[in-house]
Amino acid sequence: THSLLQKLIEENIPLVICGKNYIPSGMLLGINGNYQQTRVQQMQISMSKPLQKNLWQRIVQEKIKNQSKVLKFFKSDNHLDYIATQVLSGDTSNQEAVAARYYFQALFGKNFVRNTEQTGINTFLNYGYAIIRACIARYVVASGLNPSFGVEHHNYLNAYCLVDDLIEPFRPIIDILVYKIFMGQDDFSKDLTPEYKKFIIESLLHNDIQAQDNISELPIIIQNYVRSFASSCLNKKMSLQIPENLINNYIGIDYE
Repeated sequence: THSLLQKLIEENIPLVICGKNYIPSGMLLGINGNYQQTRVQQMQISMSKPLQKNLWQRIVQEKIKNQSKVLKFFKSDNHLDYIATQVLSGDTSNQEAVAARYYFQALFGKNFVRNTEQTGINTFLNYGYAIIRACIARYVVASGLNPSFGVEHHNYLNAYCLVDDLIEPFRPIIDILVYKIFMGQDDFSKDLTPEYKKFIIESLLHNDIQAQDNISELPIIIQNYVRSFASSCLNKKMSLQIPENLINNYIGIDYE
């Protein structure tokens, strides 16, 4: 109803509409999330290219490092840590894609292909990524940032380019949870039931996790992360704070 939608906006709660295989097709967010919104967005839009490239380099490096931690626990040592050291400013050599090709097949098997349109593991990944994406979008708006203006993603058909930039270091958390459900075997007959959804949501959003010197739930950690990005825009220098110990907090979670 209109009243419910208005209340969601007032409380800064994102409403995600998903289509086939739980791929988000739309999201409802408020448009006035921060008292400094105009100033923050002006600084965001005018961010220098060198700063954008340095931010993307750091995001990609941390994503690959987290992917490496996942593989070290479930599989064995790998060369992703080395790939992370090869990420240039702006990731001009596209080490993110190099790492992804190796990572997904190492984790889920040599026949696995990351394809949002496929069922099985891909459906579960889509759902988990959508949860984190919505959480990040919420704090992007709350920080006064415009979710459409990314540092790397610039698709004019995507209203959440910045969200899709910022989500990258957090994706391996979902990979862990989905691996625990499938135990590495892609079962195309397995449906995303309410029980699986509950496991993913509660594991993501309602667990106390250790990050640096603090114990927080993931939404608070994401909030601080997004705020640090906003500070980078305002201060015109790198101040992005990406939690380093996230992966270890999710390794011990098992699906029963």
